[in-house]
Amino acid sequence: MSNTLAFADLARACYRALLGREPENEQVVEERAAAGLSPEAMMQSFINSDEFRKHTSEQAIHDCLMLNNTYDHLDIEVDVPPQILSKMFDRIRGEWAALGETEPYWSVLTSDAFRSENIQKHLDDFFQSGQTNINWMQNIAKRNGVELGKHQTCFELGCGVGRLTLPLSEVFDHVTAYDISPGNLRECEALIKAKGRENITTRLMTDIEDIRQAPGFDVLFSIIVLQHNPPPVQKFILDVLLDKINPGGIAYFQIPTFIPDYSFSVETYLNDTAREMEMHAVPMHQVLELLRAKGFELREVLQDQFTGMPGSHSFLAVKSV
Repeated sequence: MSNTLAFADLARACYRALLGREPENEQVVEERAAAGLSPEAMMQSFINSDEFRKHTSEQAIHDCLMLNNTYDHLDIEVDVPPQILSKMFDRIRGEWAALGETEPYWSVLTSDAFRSENIQKHLDDFFQSGQTNINWMQNIAKRNGVELGKHQTCFELGCGVGRLTLPLSEVFDHVTAYDISPGNLRECEALIKAKGRENITTRLMTDIEDIRQAPGFDVLFSIIVLQHNPPPVQKFILDVLLDKINPGGIAYFQIPTFIPDYSFSVETYLNDTAREMEMHAVPMHQVLELLRAKGFELREVLQDQFTGMPGSHSFLAVKSV
């Protein structure tokens, strides 16, 4: 009897803590308690329910919207002189050079499944995730009346190990793929060779000014890349690449425009000696002003989950003819 009572108390607690409500009646509590499940299994049964998923989804959306609305100012410096840009880029390049030698796949998608000791067991999942991301781009473009296809050339900023490069090469006539990590780029080039793809050109960026050497192209594609650069570097690279897009071309990129409790001071950043994967944001109005100044018509801004926190957005814009 005491065991049944304890399980009944656990069932009530699960209703309140996991579903955010009281149980419908005592009968459902008694049925849960008498089901013979372990405490872990009972809690898992609540977590696996459609009601729990709906409740947590609604709560997450509410929390996200409320959080975004609590800030009336973002203290983020985005404009710096060229010599400061170079210092920032060199720092980022050093961080990614190290990651490319030790954890090339994990550096692209930070899941333990993709660490060096595990990657061979999960390669299919890793590359399938890239195809999924390309499908998302195609869906967003299609619903906005934007055509993507073999008549276009594509520039991929931050190709990494080629997770997205290969599926992009199936969509477009030619892909130019840039990256700053020698180790990651080696993996990408080996993959391209192994797959026999001849419509991909790669380039290693060793200086921030290298981005100016990019050829003209029809489609800019970049996700989970700009976010790892300080705001001034993000803005500079985006500024240059938007100019490279041919008239009537398309920009599809992801960038955090808000990170909870985030600020960026150039002085503080340059004096910080920590070396780890970075996450940065550029205020939304800065991105929109840049697109407008470069003659783009914004078709969609979509809040995404690429950073795992509120404030990351994917942009789709078309350049005027």
